[in-house]
Amino acid sequence: MFTLIVDYAVAPDGGSLALSVERLDGKTECFVINRSFASRGTPEHNAVKSNLRSLFAEECEEIANHLGGLVTDATSTDLVTEFINALKEQSSNVRNT
Repeated sequence: MFTLIVDYAVAPDGGSLALSVERLDGKTECFVINRSFASRGTPEHNAVKSNLRSLFAEECEEIANHLGGLVTDATSTDLVTEFINALKEQSSNVRNT
């Protein structure tokens, strides 16, 4: 599914996180966890989005499972763990609605 972590960042909007990964097809996919101040208290807060596709519950769980294998250093470990947890939560929330 993914080959490596290309980049990661924290936005100055209140803590949104971005994680760019290289896919097997060579494209770069950027995932963003929305943690902006403006999203707090809304369903959009802590939601994960992709720049290439809509994320469905099954995909969120599959992506979470694959991300763990991409960790290359201590810094990315914490960030990838944040994405894994947010994707698993999003997968659970979608199933329960």
